[in-house]
Amino acid sequence: MVKFIHAADLHLDSPFIGLKMLPDFIWNAIYLSTFSALTTIVDSAIEEKVDFICLVGDIYDNDERSVKAQAYLRNEMERLNKAEIPVYLLHGNHDYIENTGLHLEMPENVVVFTESVETKWYTTTEKEEVAISGFSYDKRWVLERKIKEYPEKHSRAKYHIGLLHGFSEGLDSEHGNYAPFSLGELRSKRYDYWALGHIHKRQQLAENPPVIYPGNTQGRSSKESGKKGYELVTLTESGVLMEFRPTSTIQWETIDLSIKEIKSLDELYKVLKAVVEEQKNDFYSLFLSIRLVDSENLLEGVLKKINQGELLEALQQIPKTDTFVWVHKIELQTVVENRIPAIQKIFPNEWEQIQKEIEKESLFNELTNALFDFPGMEEVVETREENYRKKIVKDAKELVRNQLGFERSDDLED
Repeated sequence: MVKFIHAADLHLDSPFIGLKMLPDFIWNAIYLSTFSALTTIVDSAIEEKVDFICLVGDIYDNDERSVKAQAYLRNEMERLNKAEIPVYLLHGNHDYIENTGLHLEMPENVVVFTESVETKWYTTTEKEEVAISGFSYDKRWVLERKIKEYPEKHSRAKYHIGLLHGFSEGLDSEHGNYAPFSLGELRSKRYDYWALGHIHKRQQLAENPPVIYPGNTQGRSSKESGKKGYELVTLTESGVLMEFRPTSTIQWETIDLSIKEIKSLDELYKVLKAVVEEQKNDFYSLFLSIRLVDSENLLEGVLKKINQGELLEALQQIPKTDTFVWVHKIELQTVVENRIPAIQKIFPNEWEQIQKEIEKESLFNELTNALFDFPGMEEVVETREENYRKKIVKDAKELVRNQLGFERSDDLED
């Protein structure tokens, strides 16, 4: 039997791009969240007396690796060293191996994989041999099929574990197509467990053998909502036991709130305050985005205060507490069934044509190329896949309706 922790995408010292003007206690909680997730993993490893830990890429948020992040990792690894728990670590596309003269040396219990696929060995207390195969990125874009370099399960290995920071072909994901592989290629190696990294959403791609993306350990934007954490894995002769353990001190959530019967500012404010109170808990803090739907009865002045951000600022007046709910966005989505923008009444053919044109992938990409060319932009905004294009077009229609007004479609028949 072998018991280990599988974690990936810690992104230590992540900048949390886009969050500004926060109270100090909230900013500190955000800044420390990626570090706290690592500490939770180490605490659990010591408490559970695991055999080892696998950290599968993107330990740091970027290749420069701040000295603080390196020192924090080193200190946590030293705690594991004292507990005699080894760590098998590889670097991914965010923290690829470069400028090694600027790296802090890790304790002796930390085994770092090189850019070539290699196999490390661990012997359990029952004298069982465990093979662990993997590689680190030596550049940001590793596009070749590194999976071809992985050996088949070694003959003397009781268990063989594959560590791979890469992209599963056919997966609906916005993450980069780095070190691509297929499930067939993984199965052909006859390993007992595949510990993946790179995709920030927890996913089990297969059961036999288990192929797992644990997700990242701390969500950093509304794109990374829900619980984040790691896998506690036990391999035995009779099978595999897996348990997901949360690590995030801050979670991101988006909720839809129907305000069909609400007209005044006071009514809306009270409803929103009640929603915030319902979301509070003692276990983690929450960054909350609220989408207001069925808002056609709101007074024009209330709509204005929402669009100008005044209502959001009012909800952000919160006291300092250990856990908190921070409303970071209020999104207005007007329900306009059987209604059309006034501009469509004047230019019906042109309106129809421009909608069809902007939904085309080629035109959308042409208009957004400059934006997506900025380094790291994929961490801030979603990629240009079909669902995202549709969302952008839908939001644009709502903006037109709010700015130019709308009329009932049956009026056009008069």
